[in-house]
Amino acid sequence: MISILLWLTSAKAHPVDFDSPNERPPYNREDPINEAMLIAFFVSIGIFLLFTASAIIFVVVRRKLGLSEDDLMREEENQAYLELNSDEQELFFQSKDYLQSNPYFRGELTLSQNLSIQEKGVNAFEFQKDIMLTNNDLMIINKTELNFFKTFECSTVTNLPVPMKNEVYYFESKIYSLPDPDNTVISVGLGVKPYPWFRLPGRHLHSICYDSTGYRRFNQPFKFSGEPPFPKIIEGDVIGVGYRVRSGTVFFTRNGKKVSESKLGGHIRNFKIAHQGQIYPIVGANNLCSVHVNLGQCGFVFIEGNVKSWGYAPLEGTGPAPPAYNKFNADILLERSEIDDDNDLSEREDDFPPDFWEVHGRDADGNTDVEVGSSSGLMDQDKFSYNAYSDVNSNDERITLDSLAPPNRPPSYSSEEDEDVSQDMDTTIEEGDTIFEDPLNEMEVSEEDRSSNVHVDAVLEHSESNEEVEEVVSEEEGQEVEVQEDEAEQETEEEVAGEADHDRSPDV
Repeated sequence: MISILLWLTSAKAHPVDFDSPNERPPYNREDPINEAMLIAFFVSIGIFLLFTASAIIFVVVRRKLGLSEDDLMREEENQAYLELNSDEQELFFQSKDYLQSNPYFRGELTLSQNLSIQEKGVNAFEFQKDIMLTNNDLMIINKTELNFFKTFECSTVTNLPVPMKNEVYYFESKIYSLPDPDNTVISVGLGVKPYPWFRLPGRHLHSICYDSTGYRRFNQPFKFSGEPPFPKIIEGDVIGVGYRVRSGTVFFTRNGKKVSESKLGGHIRNFKIAHQGQIYPIVGANNLCSVHVNLGQCGFVFIEGNVKSWGYAPLEGTGPAPPAYNKFNADILLERSEIDDDNDLSEREDDFPPDFWEVHGRDADGNTDVEVGSSSGLMDQDKFSYNAYSDVNSNDERITLDSLAPPNRPPSYSSEEDEDVSQDMDTTIEEGDTIFEDPLNEMEVSEEDRSSNVHVDAVLEHSESNEEVEEVVSEEEGQEVEVQEDEAEQETEEEVAGEADHDRSPDV
């Protein structure tokens, strides 16, 4: 560059006389080539200076950003100390520690999760509360009906993440009950899992939400100073959250219409978690309220979501595969219409596969693997029944419907059956050990006395009087026996006394 500049200045310092014939005209003051070279020189200098300045700026900014990650964290902590009260500060730092100690779930859906969605459809999704929460804090009914009871922040997350297979996924949350809207904050949004169960979504990293106060939060735990850009939520409102998989765009709806986010710079874009992090629907509240979530099990209020099927899964799944039947003749049928006296299956033998009616059991001697119709014969078994004890070679008594019936059939309305029952009762009484007799048969009563009731009464009175007389006689006999015993005792005492006096007298 310097040589070119010197050459141009020397050419201007020694002008050439073009009118002289002895001097060759290699130069021309009005030559366009010189002007072009001069312009190129200045342009090249400008480009060089521009690249140099941009490189310096890039290096400085990069170095500054590389050194300011810790500074930004310190600045955020300082802001928390300045703007949050003591309780909020404690929750803020506890949440940071929770997220650092519990890394979020990553990767695609597992095989079991895919099979669950395929078999159950949208019913595979359900909200799960943390083990630290009880039913007195948060109660989940029918998988998606959330009932908050306590006056502290808590949130719940679904068991399965966004499948990431369709273009858009969308869910709605209806504010079913909101007794105290002024002191209640409901947050509906998306985030990672595990997420701090004691915090509302949108307050920490990798989370976004629509608050019932009308603010949109994106990793922002601090208070807002301006007016809310969204309309406030009241009881009966339906809040929708949509997620576009390709662009990572998150949009919100209210009562079937998209919420304008122009005041905030448009929709949040590129909401994607690093290292294939999974995204989950999150719902939280800090006071008594009830929220019903629709993941696609019902129709959406947002018409576009219904038309384009933006639900998280189909309404109905394919269902599990039927079980494998190893035995096609191992069922016990209580009643079959084909088997009766008028209908025989002998004409339908060709309709069944070979060995269809083959049943293995035990004969009278206890031998196993005896087929129906063999010479040994089975114990009370026919080809229309199934012996469940034969599979395990059990020696237990086989119980059938006939064995459960009592020996004496219950009475029926049929006269023929009543006669049969009465005959059976007579036979059982005759064969029994005890036969009840009439007590009057023990007394000898003449046929003439039996002909009238008066004679019978007299006989009964006579029998009663006889019993009384016998009791009196027995009492008198007992008294006589006692008297005799007393006399015998006195005699023995007198004899003993006489012998003693005889021994005392002197010998004559």
